[in-house]
Amino acid sequence: MNVEELRSEFEKKWDIIKKFAGDYQCEVTYYMVNSALTRFANNIIHQNVAVQNGSLSIRLIKGKKSGKVDIPIYSSPQMIEEAVEAAKEITDKNADDEELLPLLGPQKYRELSRFCDKTAELDPEKRAQLVEKAAKKCAENELSAAGIARNGWSLLGIANTNGLFAFSANTSFIFSITVSDTTGTGWAEGMGWSIDHVDVDSEIKEAVEIALRNQNPKDLEPGKYTVILTPAAVADILSFLSLYGFNARMHFEGRSFLKGKLGEKVFSELITIIDDVYDERWSGLPFDFEGVPRKSVVLVENGVLKGLVYDRLTAKKMNAEPTGHGLPQPNRWGAIPLNIIVKPGENDFASLIKSVKQGLLVTHFHYTNVSELTKLTITGMTRDGLFVVENGEIAYPVKNMRFTQSIAEALNNVVAVAKEQKMVEGFFFGGAITPGMIIDGFNFSSKTEFGG
Repeated sequence: MNVEELRSEFEKKWDIIKKFAGDYQCEVTYYMVNSALTRFANNIIHQNVAVQNGSLSIRLIKGKKSGKVDIPIYSSPQMIEEAVEAAKEITDKNADDEELLPLLGPQKYRELSRFCDKTAELDPEKRAQLVEKAAKKCAENELSAAGIARNGWSLLGIANTNGLFAFSANTSFIFSITVSDTTGTGWAEGMGWSIDHVDVDSEIKEAVEIALRNQNPKDLEPGKYTVILTPAAVADILSFLSLYGFNARMHFEGRSFLKGKLGEKVFSELITIIDDVYDERWSGLPFDFEGVPRKSVVLVENGVLKGLVYDRLTAKKMNAEPTGHGLPQPNRWGAIPLNIIVKPGENDFASLIKSVKQGLLVTHFHYTNVSELTKLTITGMTRDGLFVVENGEIAYPVKNMRFTQSIAEALNNVVAVAKEQKMVEGFFFGGAITPGMIIDGFNFSSKTEFGG
């Protein structure tokens, strides 16, 4: 099934729902995902999984009341009719919602083509060939490989009785590998909307090299250290900044650690962050879940907080324009930037390591979460390679440690940013296109027994 066939299927569903909605205002959100993965461990493929599912959300509005019902995407016309009738009943019985906004009218969207047939059609045999490369490389070094090769496509369609119609589809590919033996591990991951954007050989090589270097790690006392963070480690931090720092609703409600600081310097002048779904490396949507066209937003420029992202309701409350970052309605969370890009520096990552007299090189973080929202302090653990750097050289591996660190403090203590950018996932959601960076005074709060 190609993109045009998927769009046609959505249009047919919408025609059915409109007929059943009658004199109620109606909004339909149509989400579908097709995902396939090959999972491997101990240099052997042990699972192939393919899943196709989705949801059809029907939201009705009458006056100040609304009701919503979600049903499976493959529902029959009879099931759709029953769902619409249920939504009518919910709407009629609900209390008035004074914050309920009228449905959007027709919108214009920028063209955004991020659908790669080659990636969508990647089959188990082709994924197995990628795994074979990893297994052979690891076997040569008496190491064991585990991980996933995953590809798929997804689509989002939104339509309403006020004339709005939005539809977009995109593809994705990710190759993640953890390499290990009895005394150490290494890790690497590549992702993109096309398989051609991911250098699988390079990811395998990097994971193997880290594992070979990460042998018999030593103990290290907790404390504050200069750290060299890879793009993966930086992206983990940025995912929390996206969720809690740039969400305009959190500023309006006084819950953001950056509240009241628009136009002020909040981070190191080396930090510039934008949200731009139109960057050719990103797979994303030209509209949000409310149907608002997505805008490119400068969030931080040379350390100064320049912008926030708004859904329709928050924009109305704050006398601003929505930026196209809204979530499915009804929603009281706000808006989230999902296509973060951090401006690169001038020197390569190897030069960053060479510039550090005494510090720690972090491969990536694990199980990171918020411990104090008012300062956006996060805590988590290092994973798959923590190394002491002495006089510009990677000296020896050390055991994993737990960190507890204010993001505001960390991004104020950035002293260098690498020029190579990489697209990486955040631990819980989202991700970023970001370079690695050096941060002074990064707080490691305790040792951990966590291996790897």
